[in-house]
Amino acid sequence: MSGGLVKTLMDPGQTLAALRAAPLSTGDFLKNRLAPKERRDVGNNLLLAYEHVPPADRICFFDISVTPGTNGELHQLHIEPQVQSATLQSGKIFKTAKRLKPIFYLPYRKNGTTRMKLAQPPGWGGGEVKFFATATIDGCSVYIEGPATSPKVTHANANAVQPTLATDTFLQKTAKINAKILDMDTRLGHVKKGPAVVVERPNYMVEDPLLVQAAKQQFAAWKNIPVAQVTAYSPFGAVVGVKSGGSWTFYMQKNGAFDHVPPGGGVADRSYMVLDAIEVYPNGAGMVRLLP
Repeated sequence: MSGGLVKTLMDPGQTLAALRAAPLSTGDFLKNRLAPKERRDVGNNLLLAYEHVPPADRICFFDISVTPGTNGELHQLHIEPQVQSATLQSGKIFKTAKRLKPIFYLPYRKNGTTRMKLAQPPGWGGGEVKFFATATIDGCSVYIEGPATSPKVTHANANAVQPTLATDTFLQKTAKINAKILDMDTRLGHVKKGPAVVVERPNYMVEDPLLVQAAKQQFAAWKNIPVAQVTAYSPFGAVVGVKSGGSWTFYMQKNGAFDHVPPGGGVADRSYMVLDAIEVYPNGAGMVRLLP
């Protein structure tokens, strides 16, 4: 397990440095906690359907597990419904159940919109919840709105809107991505209560061929191999939040999975690298977009 990483991630003074060092996969969990919800937009004569996490299901428990290896490993978010882990052990000598930390976890739905308010449910007695994550992002938009003490987070997906193809030019792909973003913005615009910070695909996915080549060169320099030995690249991102002093701060992580041939040749391997990590809320102006 990665107890040290959990501790540094939840320390506001170290969160950003930790995210810049450790590529994090926040997984795809807890879809069964999503509940249907409707809101009538009277002004536009619309009945809006989306999903939310009800108050009683907002809190679960987490740790972070690490794939074997010394370089380029992936740090996987581990989620369970109870504080005492059913699968993780606290140590090699004392093999007792690992005690997990509470988390607000927002699932996603393919082609859907999911929302969660970061407020502890009535009667919660497990201590203040200070960590948030949403499912791994690889094309979705994540929106953060409301007061920093109890913000609301939305995870929107538009997979079916103008699907991208392997044969698309970069310009064709960009036009389709913009159409997806507009679709998600429009859906969010009907249900949000105020301005929202937007974390979207161009923020965390490197897809411009020139920038992809630069990312491969950055990775090759780290691994001390020729860039020609980097055979494939797949982008993905993470959005996490940390609460301190009663207020939430949110961060975005831009990651890459790189397939590469090791120095000296041999069997191709896959390693993971953080390309960037930034604060997006409340201090994300100029780096991410604000939806009025």
